[in-house]
Amino acid sequence: MDWDIKLRKFDLRYSLHTRIITFIGLILAAGAILLGFAAWQYATVAARESYDKLLIGGAVQIAENVYVQGSVVTLDPPVAMLSTLSAYDLVFYKVVDPRGVVIAGDRDLLSGVQPTRTHEGVTLADGLFQGRPVRIATIGKKLDNPRVGGWTEIVIAQTLTARQTLAWDLTEKAVELIAVMSVLALSAGALSVRIALAPLRRLENEISSRKPEDLRPIRVEPPNEVKALVGAIDDFMRRLSDRIDRMQRFIGDAAHQIRTPLASIDAQAEMLCAADGIVDSAAVAQLRQRILELGRLSSQLLDHAMIIHRSEAVAFKPVDLGKLAKSTLAQAVPLSLEREVSVSFHINDGNMVVLGDEISLREAISNLIHNALKHGAPTRLALDVSRNLEFVWVTVSDDGLGIPEENQEKMIEPFQLGAASSGSGLGLAIASDVARAHGGRLKMQNGPDGFSVSLEMAALRACST
Repeated sequence: MDWDIKLRKFDLRYSLHTRIITFIGLILAAGAILLGFAAWQYATVAARESYDKLLIGGAVQIAENVYVQGSVVTLDPPVAMLSTLSAYDLVFYKVVDPRGVVIAGDRDLLSGVQPTRTHEGVTLADGLFQGRPVRIATIGKKLDNPRVGGWTEIVIAQTLTARQTLAWDLTEKAVELIAVMSVLALSAGALSVRIALAPLRRLENEISSRKPEDLRPIRVEPPNEVKALVGAIDDFMRRLSDRIDRMQRFIGDAAHQIRTPLASIDAQAEMLCAADGIVDSAAVAQLRQRILELGRLSSQLLDHAMIIHRSEAVAFKPVDLGKLAKSTLAQAVPLSLEREVSVSFHINDGNMVVLGDEISLREAISNLIHNALKHGAPTRLALDVSRNLEFVWVTVSDDGLGIPEENQEKMIEPFQLGAASSGSGLGLAIASDVARAHGGRLKMQNGPDGFSVSLEMAALRACST
């Protein structure tokens, strides 16, 4: 968890270029350390093998210079060989005749090797002599002499200074080469990343050079790795453009719709002023009707704007559609109507809890009930809540004439009125927007018993209690 937080902070603080170069540098540094360690191991082995061969050669030369003179084993030391071995190190040797008598060298030098092993060739071992670590070579030489016969043991030891010096020298040269190659690799990586990220800079220039009103798709062809990102940006700009167009169209239509009742109110008020003290009750009634229409229009304009905003900004929560529809019906139907209307409510058995926005759903159902009472429902209005495996819906039906099928699609657009209707023309538009926001649609149907409008939602948004 802590590493995830640190990485997120790192991602936020540094650019993509810096992050890539930093990670490449870390990988190269780790590789350089591993290669340096491997170089030290290889150099150590190489130095040991090289000096071991010299030590073996020295032991063999000493063995070749051992001979019998009279009845005594004698050694003629190979001075040149001993000078070569002692150029950087101390060299010690010992020759023991078949009787066990040391005939040359340091008596305290011990090989630590079983004598029988030296009969087969040179045997190498690590040891200590006079407090110093040494490399010891031991070889046996058989003397075929009637007077002095048997095996002579030759032991030669060398300190490790030259070996360590050679190992360090080889390691330093290898590390220098690794460092140069790492710097070149990091430089090549930085240049490659800069070249690889050049299309992103072109995308940046393309977007930053645009004017605020330019919401066209990005024209620069992106690399395959960022095509999804560019596609998401294009889709966002398309949705933003659609949203702006809708708002501009809505504002224009609203301005036009509000202007008409205001002009009518102004005319009615002018007629009242010119009545010479005689108040025309019909004109007053007309004026009052216009004021009511303007109030209703303003309210629905605000409702429509609210629905558009909530459809994209509010998270859905569980809503009991049955209870919501029943309470909305009770609030939307006036206590007194100009005509007798039978109002009924029906809910199918089963769970009617859905994921949705309660305020938007309430406004949509209220508008459907208001439209049915104002433009239909001569004697009957019914509200049904039901569902199946695919859909959940709220249906408002009445016994009115309804809307001709060829005009139904047009009537869900804002400010569309029927031939003999009055009002704002926003009720069905609001209900349609709410249905789409909930994964469904607004469905109208003419039947022998009247007209019905269903607020239909996808059953996938239903949830269990």
